[in-house]
Amino acid sequence: MQELRIDKPWRRAKVFGAIVAGIAGMVILVLIAVTHEPKSAVSSPGPAKAAIVPQIADTKSEAELLFRGKSFSVLQRKIVMPYGGEILSIPAKEGETVNKDDTLATYKLDRLSMMEVHQIIYPQQVLSLKKTAENQQIEIERLNKVTLPLKKIEVERIEKELSDLRELRSKDLAPADAVTNKQRQLEAAKKEILDVTEALKQAEINLARTLEDLRFYEQKQKRDLDFLEWQTNRSYSESDVPLDNANLKAPISGQLIWMAPELRVNAEVPKGLPVMTIAPVTPMIVRCKAHELELVKLKTGDRGTVNFDAIPDKSYSCKISRIPGVSRNPALEVPADYEIECVLDNPDGQIRDGLSCNVKVSVTQ
Repeated sequence: MQELRIDKPWRRAKVFGAIVAGIAGMVILVLIAVTHEPKSAVSSPGPAKAAIVPQIADTKSEAELLFRGKSFSVLQRKIVMPYGGEILSIPAKEGETVNKDDTLATYKLDRLSMMEVHQIIYPQQVLSLKKTAENQQIEIERLNKVTLPLKKIEVERIEKELSDLRELRSKDLAPADAVTNKQRQLEAAKKEILDVTEALKQAEINLARTLEDLRFYEQKQKRDLDFLEWQTNRSYSESDVPLDNANLKAPISGQLIWMAPELRVNAEVPKGLPVMTIAPVTPMIVRCKAHELELVKLKTGDRGTVNFDAIPDKSYSCKISRIPGVSRNPALEVPADYEIECVLDNPDGQIRDGLSCNVKVSVTQ
């Protein structure tokens, strides 16, 4: 048998390479066997997709967003002095609950205000038109019942005299000029009847126009009087109440949250001065500033809790009621923030306007 010779260098390198390649192949086969999962006997795409869904659902979680805010009334109704005057009494007190149409204050109108009230209650145009209409009606009655009948009687008398003259003239007992003059007199009398009739028609037309203007200004007076009674919160048909007395009444039910310092008994309060503010106490709203990154996570109806700095021992549940579409600071250089609103109940009336608070809202990410 011939002996294998490996004493030459190239033969030694070739043998070494074959050994390394064999070892590498074995290592690759071992790795494939370890990492490869055996296929199940029954495989379908449906279960494989269904197995992924719980993994995606598990990635969703709830996050809690924290905002600083302040409480505000849902609405406020300001009461303004419609006329200037002297305060007589103030039955209401700041901070108490009032009902609609409750009398909050009474006052006496000043001289300038009384002049305005008199012009509304006794308007000069209505009084003048009423007097004109009465005079026109008297004139129509005079023309219709006195002047026109007298003119007709005059015509009948002249016609009778003319008839007698004609009869005498036929017997040659009266001159022809007498008949001619009497005919002219009759024509003049008939013309006077036509003039009276025309004057009567024109008087009736003028009366109709006057009555139409009177109705217009009477309706205007009624509207002005209704507005005056709404402003002064009283009726002017009551004879026992002085004309210079007026009231301030609650336009809505709520809490008297503010009263002007100038509103005091015996004080002269000018026209147009805001003197009171009434607002409902429940529900209340909280306004918060939300950053643009927080806003996109919120939606109307999300619920949260409110803790007021002044009421540390109590939490209130709230619900987002308004998410504006316009930013408070639209400048390009700064991030946008928005003023959102949350509504909450105030059953005990402890929440007041302007209380600072923390609002926590849970959102799903």
